[in-house]
Amino acid sequence: MMLFKILTPFVRTIKPILRTIYRNLYRIWSNVWDSRLRALCSVKESGKEIFKIYDFGTVTRSRASFFEKVEPETLRWINSFEKNDNFLDIGANFGVYSLYAASKGINVISIEPDALNNALLNLNIRINNYGDKIVPYSIAIHDIKKFSKFNISSMIWGGAMNSFDNTLNYQGKKYNPIHSQGVFGISLDEFINNLSSIPNHLKIDVDGNENLILKGAKKYLGNKSLKSLLIELDEVRTDYKNTIILIESYGFELIEKTHSDYFPKTNYNHIFRR
Repeated sequence: MMLFKILTPFVRTIKPILRTIYRNLYRIWSNVWDSRLRALCSVKESGKEIFKIYDFGTVTRSRASFFEKVEPETLRWINSFEKNDNFLDIGANFGVYSLYAASKGINVISIEPDALNNALLNLNIRINNYGDKIVPYSIAIHDIKKFSKFNISSMIWGGAMNSFDNTLNYQGKKYNPIHSQGVFGISLDEFINNLSSIPNHLKIDVDGNENLILKGAKKYLGNKSLKSLLIELDEVRTDYKNTIILIESYGFELIEKTHSDYFPKTNYNHIFRR
């Protein structure tokens, strides 16, 4: 009882001090954590910074570090665009090629249905002040208009190998998604009809649904305003040859088929020009 009486005033004195220490430590920890979320990676071309992206993990850092090595053909293709051309980037991920095109003065429409990647895409647009150059959409391009599941193979920032309305990977093989999100899909023709101008250059990198997208783009593929097309395709897919034939039937010529050592052996970027 005597000990309680002795300690009570001490506890009353020390309690607000401890509370202040806790609040200060919590504030410091919060600031440290917030600063980590604000970390940026510099993306360079020929040693010169051209834009920044948020450092949200291994994938984002590697995309920044190996930017010029992973798809040099895509960079050459974007550099061939004329000054007033428009670019439609389907499967933009967190936006490195959309950002690159914007850095060259090109107006860009970016399509990315993955929730994490679309959020990071928007953050990257904002940090580079490209809100007047890039318009991002969180939808899926398909052959028809429908609500369906977007099946995700890896829940990470910069993740890929996902598919809309099916669980087939880039080679047409079944995979088990670890998560699915609801997404609205629309045909490319219907999407284009709602734009104020026709994109002059089209990139499709969706890891499997390329043929379906093209089937829903008959009017757009036939429009002479579309000058070139870059599409990532895998040779082992059963629809590979039909996809090439479909594109060529609209007057496009395959001018380059290539990949770097970072790609699977049967997976290539195909560049077509009219």
